[in-house]
Amino acid sequence: MAFVNVGHYWLANGASTWVFIKFGTVGTDRKAQWIMADPLPFDTFPTPSGIMQFEVGRFQRRHEYRNGGSEYTYFCLVQNTPSPGWLGGWFSLSGGGNV
Repeated sequence: MAFVNVGHYWLANGASTWVFIKFGTVGTDRKAQWIMADPLPFDTFPTPSGIMQFEVGRFQRRHEYRNGGSEYTYFCLVQNTPSPGWLGGWFSLSGGGNV
């Protein structure tokens, strides 16, 4: 099951954040998932020129037991690679299951 353009996040140069995705209303188990930070275009004028680079790692799957069933949430750590003069930027999440 692939997913594209989930969420709308901002990261400054050198910053990092944990992001997550959940499938279904209670979080359906989709087994192994990979998640990628997908850079989004700037929506400002003038559009800045420069480089931004997102790294993704430290994948996690949380399984929470509940009386009405289990809930699964998939996490990953996204970092905007630090480098002097590089830009902060917007990104969404794309990815899918391993087949």
